[in-house]
Amino acid sequence: MAPLVLMGIFATIAPFIYIYLSRRAEERILKEQRRYQDTLRQASVGMTRIRDMQKLLKLIVHIVTRAVQLDYAGIYLLDRENSYYKLVALRGKGPARMLSYVKVDDPLVKCLLEEKEPLVSEEIGRRPQQNKPAVELEKLNEQLTLLSACVVIPSFVENNLLGFLVLGDKRSGAIYSQDDLNVFTVLANQAALAIDNARFFEDAKELQEQISQAEKMATIGTMADGLSHQINNRFYALSLIAGDTLDTVKLTDTTSYTSEQRELLNQIKYALERIQSNVVSGGEIVKGMLKYTRKGEEGFSAVALDKIIDSTLEMVQYKIKLSELDIIRDYPRDTPAINGNLTQLQEVFFNLIDNAYDAMVERRETLKEPGYRGKIRIYTESSGNGYLKINVEDNGIGAKHEDFRKMFTPFFTTKVSSKKGTGLGLYVIKKIITSNHYGKISFESTYKQGTKFILELPLAAIREETVQ
Repeated sequence: MAPLVLMGIFATIAPFIYIYLSRRAEERILKEQRRYQDTLRQASVGMTRIRDMQKLLKLIVHIVTRAVQLDYAGIYLLDRENSYYKLVALRGKGPARMLSYVKVDDPLVKCLLEEKEPLVSEEIGRRPQQNKPAVELEKLNEQLTLLSACVVIPSFVENNLLGFLVLGDKRSGAIYSQDDLNVFTVLANQAALAIDNARFFEDAKELQEQISQAEKMATIGTMADGLSHQINNRFYALSLIAGDTLDTVKLTDTTSYTSEQRELLNQIKYALERIQSNVVSGGEIVKGMLKYTRKGEEGFSAVALDKIIDSTLEMVQYKIKLSELDIIRDYPRDTPAINGNLTQLQEVFFNLIDNAYDAMVERRETLKEPGYRGKIRIYTESSGNGYLKINVEDNGIGAKHEDFRKMFTPFFTTKVSSKKGTGLGLYVIKKIITSNHYGKISFESTYKQGTKFILELPLAAIREETVQ
């Protein structure tokens, strides 16, 4: 009888025990959820104060994986050219072959842009958006599988998808609640603002450095007169000393000298002659620098293209190795004169040839093509409207398509060497051609093949008739 009574008691109280234990378990889970949700909320508020991009990205994935106890978390961020989303931060044990980037036209990105809300992989097949083509849904599932993504949280700045947060499974095996998704959405959007701010500070810092470098170059330009005077004085002193010593050597009676002494005297004489020769060359360099840095105050006049090229090469030879490339002048000797400012046009061609040389060096070092030699071809065409079309074509590395729209933007440079440019060259060229000479400038470029700049400048006779 007793066993029956006990069974009856257990049968009566068992549901209550179950309900009690379930509530306790639920309370414990909810308490844990509230704990990490509070942590994430606090983190989302504080992260906007961090200006270091790498530190910010590492902090986000660290907080998420540690607070929520995830297998892994990763951040994909839109690159500067807006062509793909790149994996920029990862923490935890992600998939063995983690995708390093996701294209902007991939199904995952399209889905995030359309829905603007967290994407839960288990719900893909049950959501009402399944009016999508089966092939697209299959590709979406494949991407989520490759990412081992349990949840993908988009990060928006206004309507722009700046990036997305990929989350793995919880180590506890629990599912993501709606509250979790809401908190992660707030975190992701705050992260987007913080990343945007960090990028702004990075750009501002880089811009300040470029402006500082440009100011230094401008200061050197303004000091050119004083510096050239001081340098020429030193050259003059060296010339006098070498000349006087050379005269003394030449007047020396060597009849009683041994052959060794005569040989030594001849070596001294040769060394002094070399000093004098280098003094003359140094003076020419200073003269060329002074001419290049002075403002073009002589006004506009008829200028022959040959004269522009000659004066440019006279100066550019001291910056680049002309022996490493071929400069081909493929235009008639009787090419009509341009109405222009010689000093300003010299600056235009100096920058174009200098840029072309850097592009050729980069191609040689990057592609390592056997037998490659740099070449710049300058040729002309008649535009038929009173302008001379001048083409400056090189076989350097060329420009990437995503850089086209920024080519004439101030402080933008594609140079990768240690002597990275200020990014002002092409901007200044455009100003000289369009604003000062009322001409046009454009370019064509193919990456790994070369670049061509097309200048259109007014012919001297036509310009004179217009002025009259």
